[in-house]
Amino acid sequence: MEVVPLSVGVASQRWDDQHLDLDAAAGQVGGAGTDGFTRAVSGAASRFLTQWQRHAETLGTDSEARADGLRVVIQDYVSSDEAAGIDLFLLSTYVTEQR
Repeated sequence: MEVVPLSVGVASQRWDDQHLDLDAAAGQVGGAGTDGFTRAVSGAASRFLTQWQRHAETLGTDSEARADGLRVVIQDYVSSDEAAGIDLFLLSTYVTEQR
């Protein structure tokens, strides 16, 4: 499997952007009033807004978790690449005969 760190980084930023957009949407939905509705439907409208706010918040939290997971992938990739470089350096000392 090939990992392209830069594309993983771009994907993590896009998930971060989704998180911010969804949080903003949740705030807007949560701040929407039901004043324009009659009493007969204002309760249902309020429940509707509450449910959509929660849904947007959940999606935002999920987006942030995906972004965090991708950042962990990048860190693991960099760490394993660094470890391979160290191993290569240490092995190179055995390539030349010492007299």
